[in-house]
Amino acid sequence: MIFYNTRYPFFFQLSEPSGLVEAEDGRLFIADTNNSLIRYLDLKTKKPELLTLELKGVQPPAPKSRSLKRLRRRSGADKETIVINGGSSSEGNLILKISVPEGYHFSKEARSKYSIDVEPENGAFIDPLEGNLSSEGSAVLHFKRASPSSSIGRINCKVYYCKEDEVCLYQSLTFEVPFQDLNPNSVPADITLPYTVKPKTTRSSLDVPVAR
Repeated sequence: MIFYNTRYPFFFQLSEPSGLVEAEDGRLFIADTNNSLIRYLDLKTKKPELLTLELKGVQPPAPKSRSLKRLRRRSGADKETIVINGGSSSEGNLILKISVPEGYHFSKEARSKYSIDVEPENGAFIDPLEGNLSSEGSAVLHFKRASPSSSIGRINCKVYYCKEDEVCLYQSLTFEVPFQDLNPNSVPADITLPYTVKPKTTRSSLDVPVAR
């Protein structure tokens, strides 16, 4: 963006600023996004200068919690919870294996995904903290215990799947993996988390009255 004034000769050029706002005191503020700065011009002066706004006393954003702690609704009637023992190993892999019934496939437009919660937060590290399931409904996550005490890992999944040439469906489910007190002599463990989604049918969808 180029600033040019015919009344007083000045010329400034910025690369792709994302916003402008004029304050009551005659200053023009510019969001210089490419440089992560706020610039400003004092339009009341005969020879405006392009200056950088100094932010003082502004706290930097707090680091994101490693477990991506977020407010979640309690498990409802439409959410399945599958509890699988996490054992006492110090580290290993959690292997997601979600499948769909015959005649169904995972949606290509809406990717099925997962996210991780750990309780307590520093009880274990699970990596990655979030991601997409493969086209076959699988994912491998590595866990490492950060405390010898018991903890719980939760893998929250959103599964989108479709019936051939028909409607697409959604299933929300959580794998709850309770890790037992750490055994220092244990070996790395591979823990499989299997589940097959099942479309829910209702009487209204099956018993369609026939016009006579």
